[in-house]
Amino acid sequence: MTKYEHQQQGGSDTNALPPISPKLAVATSDKNHKREIDENAEKTKYIPIDIVESILTEMNPRDIMRLGTVCKDWRAISVQFDPMTRKIPWLITTKVWKATCRLRSVEEDEDSFFKIKFPGIPMLWTLFYNCSHGWLVTEPDHYSPMILLNPFTSVWLQLPACKPAAPNSFVCMSSAPTHPDCILLARDYTNHLYVWRPGDESWTLEEGVLEAFDTIISFKGLFYTWNHRSWCLTIFQVLPLRLRKLVVPCPFDSHSSYVRNLSLVESCGNILLVCITEHVLQPLVVFLFRLDLEKKVWIKMESLGDQALFIVIPRNQAISVSAREVGCSANCIYLTGVWQPFPLGEFSVYNLDNHIIESFPTFIGHNQRRYGCNRFWITPSLS
Repeated sequence: MTKYEHQQQGGSDTNALPPISPKLAVATSDKNHKREIDENAEKTKYIPIDIVESILTEMNPRDIMRLGTVCKDWRAISVQFDPMTRKIPWLITTKVWKATCRLRSVEEDEDSFFKIKFPGIPMLWTLFYNCSHGWLVTEPDHYSPMILLNPFTSVWLQLPACKPAAPNSFVCMSSAPTHPDCILLARDYTNHLYVWRPGDESWTLEEGVLEAFDTIISFKGLFYTWNHRSWCLTIFQVLPLRLRKLVVPCPFDSHSSYVRNLSLVESCGNILLVCITEHVLQPLVVFLFRLDLEKKVWIKMESLGDQALFIVIPRNQAISVSAREVGCSANCIYLTGVWQPFPLGEFSVYNLDNHIIESFPTFIGHNQRRYGCNRFWITPSLS
């Protein structure tokens, strides 16, 4: 595994990350220009923390994020004021054929929108197919290695190269790949399971094959999968692969509607199942269930309470947050990947109180044709 770190660079675009203000730069000596300094005066090596903090309170998220890339000390200070370090979901979109991405907050604030470039990534263009724990994931071809990228720190990791009969499809990641306990799962064309952990120089092929599943989640050190057709809930660990299979009946009628998306998500210490379907009379209907593992049933939920969900269709990616803490609408599901019946934009909000879906006005114009499958909800990670 190789690891590279690159500084984020802004382009000439007005939305690009601005350069660090000279007023914040640490004073250094100029070899070509001598200055008269009082013998009793001391050179300024560091800016006092209280001054930096007072400046940060007046800066927008773009500048704070840029400031945090200068050094470890400045990052430690900026984290306290950077709203991106709070678990606020951001919409990240990457243009097809271009190595840039856009970040936009769910907070309707013009200052919460900017571009990021990824110089030095060994790809002809930036094309990402999944997202997990604040990291973007590429899904390579049969011979290219998988690359993980943190857009908030510009750190990227190149995983072991793919060989014939090696993994080519990302499945799940238990934590950020910089965490020593991280487990990353992938599979090949024949659905065999492969495992990678930080420090591994190659993928480990697990003996045995998982049951087919619709959605997967990492929860309290184990992985959970579920299939709505076979009703099979599989709980497993890896290295070695140990499976526990349970029959948990499907809690909705999958014959009378088209299942658009199934997602498992952890919320307030529980495993939730979110089912998004299309009906003849209604364009989109959302069902919400909580797993009762002891009784082996899904219990229907009418409300998320203060929680809000962010889901990517059809990637089955889901994030649960406290609406009060992040400043979004409670008991709502924010969706990306929905292109009907909203021709002006595919980003929408489903309200569980009245079961009405509306376009998210901040994101109108971010259409599927322009961004393809490169659109995700992502929570910041500085690791």
